[in-house]
Amino acid sequence: MDGPLIRAARHARGWSQARLLSALRAQASIERITLMSPDSLRVALSRWENGHIVPDPVHTRLLCHVLNLPLADSTTEPESVREPSDDTLFGILAHHTNSLRLMDRRLGAPLVRAQTTNHVTTLEALWTTSSGADRRSVARVQADTAALAAWQDLDVGDHTAAEKHYELAHFAASRSGESALLAHALGEHAVMMSETGQPDQALAQVRRAEKLPCLPLLLRAWLAATRAQVATYCAGETSTVHAAITEAENALERSRPGDEVALPFLALNEVHWQRWKGHLLVRVGDPAAGAIASEALAALPGEFVRARAGQLLDLAEHATRKSELDQASELLTSAATAITTVGSRRLRNRHDLLAHRVRELSTSHE
Repeated sequence: MDGPLIRAARHARGWSQARLLSALRAQASIERITLMSPDSLRVALSRWENGHIVPDPVHTRLLCHVLNLPLADSTTEPESVREPSDDTLFGILAHHTNSLRLMDRRLGAPLVRAQTTNHVTTLEALWTTSSGADRRSVARVQADTAALAAWQDLDVGDHTAAEKHYELAHFAASRSGESALLAHALGEHAVMMSETGQPDQALAQVRRAEKLPCLPLLLRAWLAATRAQVATYCAGETSTVHAAITEAENALERSRPGDEVALPFLALNEVHWQRWKGHLLVRVGDPAAGAIASEALAALPGEFVRARAGQLLDLAEHATRKSELDQASELLTSAATAITTVGSRRLRNRHDLLAHRVRELSTSHE
């Protein structure tokens, strides 16, 4: 987006720079994006309009939104989808985050959560003392790490800490200028919102994330699947769930091989998609859910212990819907073992609700 276009669009609306700045701050507040200070933003707007610098993707999208301008498609590959070299600052910091992610998948959040939180704190200190390209590298890793920390907080049931970490993930993604990182943080946060009594707001937030520019197709597939998941918590949105499933499948089929390596915060390939699809169909009571979930469970890599527990719960829920209560009880027993291994309060709560339901149904059938 060039400076004359910003200035012309502002003049066409009869806005002063102050009015545009106010609109940008209002839209950023709606989207939970933390902007630079008012004085810094005022200077940045003047430099954008004079053509001295080009706004980053996040500010470009905000400008397009408030000025009612179309977002131009970008043919430039976003930096976040290129795998970093291990000897760069970004590579070193990202490697530590990825190690924490792998430990979380296998061992569970309780064992690695403190390390992840400490990494987030260290990254904040590094961002404060760094400058130039290094500062942006730190912000990119911090956005990813803060979202990981928030997910671990959610898994152990600490919603207050999760909210704070998601806010930091939004902030870090915004100052990194990476729309992919911001979209991911917004999507994950929306999942928590849907599970904690804010499903309609969560669905709106996912849709905002999907409007961000320059998103890889693999991330678009993930966002569509996230939209489907959030919609399962909303009344009267079954058609949204099925439409989003179709969109996710189409985007995943067209995604580029290797994106899953360059986007390590996404665990989405054919196996994981079938697992996710099975979960979504269980949520809406689709008869096809059982077969899909069973096939996905058989193909799930052993390192995804928490995901395996969730898949067993999906199958238990499906069996309960079919009144196959003995099978549901067996699946719940297997799930309980995996849940104990990873210490997931989120999954434990779901397990206990299902177990209570199975006991109620068993009693009524006697």
